[in-house]
Amino acid sequence: MASVLLCMFALCSCGNSSDEVNYEQDANLQATCVQAAEVLKDMTPDEAAYYQSYYGTQEGGEIYANLMSQWQEIQPQVGEFVEMKGYTVTKAGKTVSAVQVIAFTERDVKLTYVLNANKGEVTAINVQMVYSLGETMSKAGLNTMMGIGIVFIILILICLVIYCFNIIPVIQKKFSGKNKAETKVAIIEKSHDISEPQTDDLELVAVIAAAIAMETGASTDDFVVRSIKRRY
Repeated sequence: MASVLLCMFALCSCGNSSDEVNYEQDANLQATCVQAAEVLKDMTPDEAAYYQSYYGTQEGGEIYANLMSQWQEIQPQVGEFVEMKGYTVTKAGKTVSAVQVIAFTERDVKLTYVLNANKGEVTAINVQMVYSLGETMSKAGLNTMMGIGIVFIILILICLVIYCFNIIPVIQKKFSGKNKAETKVAIIEKSHDISEPQTDDLELVAVIAAAIAMETGASTDDFVVRSIKRRY
C-alpha cells in the first residue's frame, strides 16, 4: 500500500511539458489508476479517515485528503469487491480524464484521475458511484420538482406581502380612530375639570344667600347675588 501511494505521488510530480504525450496509450497512467483502485477496494472507512487526516496536514496533500473523504462516504454502500472493469481516457482541451471502473456487489464505482494535458500533473482524483439511467433520471426529476416547488413558495410569499399592503391602511385607520377617541375623552375630562369651579361657586352663592336671609330676615327671593369677590 505504501509503494502504491508513493507511485501516486510520483505521477503527480512527474510531467513533460515539451514532449507530446499520448495519454490514451500511456501504460503508466493506466497502471497508476489500477494500482490506486487496488488500494481503495481493500481500504476500510477507518483507514480512509486515518489517511485523510494524514494527507490533510501535508503540503499538497489536499487531492488525496479529498479522495479519502469521498471513499469514506461511499465504501459502506458498494458491497464486496468483484472485479476491475473497463478503463477509458478522454481528452478535452488541456484536460485529460482517466477513468477506472471498479465492480462491487452492490454498485460499481468510478475512480477518475484528472490531469493537465500539457504538464502531465494530476489536478484532482475523484471516486464516485455509478448510477443507472433510471436513477439518474429520477434524481433529475426530483431536482426539477424541488426547483418548481421553491419557485411556487416564493411566489406565494410575494402574494402574501402584496396582500398585506391592503391590510396595513385598515390597521392604520383603526389606530387613528382609537387615537381620536382618546383625544375626545381627554377633552371631555378637561371640560369637566373646568366646570368644577363653577359648581363650587354656585354652592358658595347659596351659602351666602342663606346667611344674608338669616341676618336680615328677608327671603332669598328678595335679592340676587350677582358677583363674588374672593379676598385671599
